[in-house]
Amino acid sequence: MLWGYVVIFFTTLFSKEKSRQFIKDHLFNPHHSARLKASSIGFGVFMGIVPIWGFQLIVAFSLAMLFRLNKALVILAAHISFAPMIPLVIFLSYKVGGYWMGDKNTAIPFTGNMTIKSISPHMEQYLYGSISLAIVAGITAGLLTFALLKIFKKEVVITTT
Repeated sequence: MLWGYVVIFFTTLFSKEKSRQFIKDHLFNPHHSARLKASSIGFGVFMGIVPIWGFQLIVAFSLAMLFRLNKALVILAAHISFAPMIPLVIFLSYKVGGYWMGDKNTAIPFTGNMTIKSISPHMEQYLYGSISLAIVAGITAGLLTFALLKIFKKEVVITTT
């Protein structure tokens, strides 16, 4: 009998109509302002890059609830650090961290025998860079989203009147 409830739950959850309604209610919620949506996306991108690997989504969701952001947009935007993007995020974080390090800026030798011991002296540079990159990328994503939402909202108003 319990199995029946599980099957019914997942079939209604993944039906086309329910998924469309979920997307409409949570992602494209007309009651949320452009500012709230842009803040949610910017915060999600920030949380996707910040170096708390393994805890990014949990912290992002918790803080989205605390700040009353659109949780679906935060989680969606936090997936900027999905597997193919992780090497790019790490590389850019390390390069951006070089600006903070000044004379102590070093390059990681990309040899075949990289170990934790060979990477550890560069951790400070990576941490500075990842936090800086997270802030810049979050602000940029938020502002770009806000501008796009305002542009598309005006087009809708123009075409409907």
